[in-house]
Amino acid sequence: MQQMASLAQGIAAAPGPSGPDHPALITPHGQITRSEIAALRPAPALEAGAQVALALGDPLALIRVLAALDGHAGGLLLLSAGLEPDVLAQLIDTASITHVISDREDLGDLPCPVIASGDAVAPGAPPAPSQSTAWMMTTSGTTGIPKIVPHSLASLARSTRRDPLGRAPSWGLILEMTRFAGLQVTLQALLGGGTLVAADRAAPLAEQIGFLARSGVSHLSATSTLWRRLLMAPGIGDLPLRQITLGGEIADQAVLDVLSARFPQARITHIYASTEAGVGFAVNDRQAGFPMSFTETAPGGVGVKIKGDLLWLRAPDGRKPRYLGGQAIEIDEEGYVLTGDRVEIREARAYFLGRDSGVVNIGGVKVYPERVERLIASVPGVGLAQVYEKSNPITGALLMATVVPADPDTDQAALKAAIMESCRAQLEREAVPARIRFAESLETNAAGKILRS
Repeated sequence: MQQMASLAQGIAAAPGPSGPDHPALITPHGQITRSEIAALRPAPALEAGAQVALALGDPLALIRVLAALDGHAGGLLLLSAGLEPDVLAQLIDTASITHVISDREDLGDLPCPVIASGDAVAPGAPPAPSQSTAWMMTTSGTTGIPKIVPHSLASLARSTRRDPLGRAPSWGLILEMTRFAGLQVTLQALLGGGTLVAADRAAPLAEQIGFLARSGVSHLSATSTLWRRLLMAPGIGDLPLRQITLGGEIADQAVLDVLSARFPQARITHIYASTEAGVGFAVNDRQAGFPMSFTETAPGGVGVKIKGDLLWLRAPDGRKPRYLGGQAIEIDEEGYVLTGDRVEIREARAYFLGRDSGVVNIGGVKVYPERVERLIASVPGVGLAQVYEKSNPITGALLMATVVPADPDTDQAALKAAIMESCRAQLEREAVPARIRFAESLETNAAGKILRS
């Protein structure tokens, strides 16, 4: 993607075949065109160089503010709109924030001014970008206080591409825009000449799918967990998908196979990326894991290395990420960033086991809960699965599993028997869940990942 001075200029330079007055962003509550985005300027209350935190759940408001302030503000901290006020306060302190833009009404105790989104931008010819704005992303992990990673628009848009045939794809957004994966979809749509269709994430999943289908969405990205939920929801077959993207979680073979069968004409891509390292690589062969040839030549010029069964990545531009607040990211002498993901190599292919920090000790044996989850999810009749440890006074810990059936009317006893048979046949004894319970749903975070304690 060609270098751009600001987000607004990049959007304006990518009108697509439908022109600048075609909607760039469509939501159930309104839309905005590229020409309207390019005609926004910061409100006078936001002086040049301000450090601004954005806590906005409305995609329209967020895009308007981002386009107006990029190239004007010193830094933009993108925050999940649902963060608790005390967590939000810790993050804005770490990032030395001077202003918060939000439409929430529970942020009155923050130590800096809170500005409503409508008061943060003004119509009129935007000024020329005066500086390179830092884009600060929070990690989307499933535990603890998020960490803050500074980026630039260039580093975030590194993998953005325009359609070589000049088509204008319609990208659906069901992830939160302020998370890394959601922002990647947003930038690909807006800077790649397409249209972004953002569903109302507060609506039932079937309503979100219906809105995307009526809007002609052809490209859709989600985590593996969210794709499993989508596949269980009514109306999913109405989506005319040409591109299916998975990211944020391990793409297991079971979900890849189901997506391939349901959407045989679609291109299926699973992307490895992290907030720290940025976009790593994409795999398009509908197989779990990635070929070991990526360690020699990976797509996009990203450096890929496996050391001690752990994955390390190096950005093409040699950027060395860091956390704000003094926390360290492990980077080796060659500039490779430790991702924290453990892999195993089988037949010239690397397969993800899970987060190294997520391993649990069951009877003296290291068990990766995500590996057990993938096996359970591959059993016919299983929709979603979560595996976790529970303290036990005798063994120290037991492995437990919560399962959401694909069909709510399923015979739970028969499904449990099938799960146990599969686990006992393919896992070491310690990795077989001691107990399985059934639930109607699993809790996920704003990034679409299973929420872990």
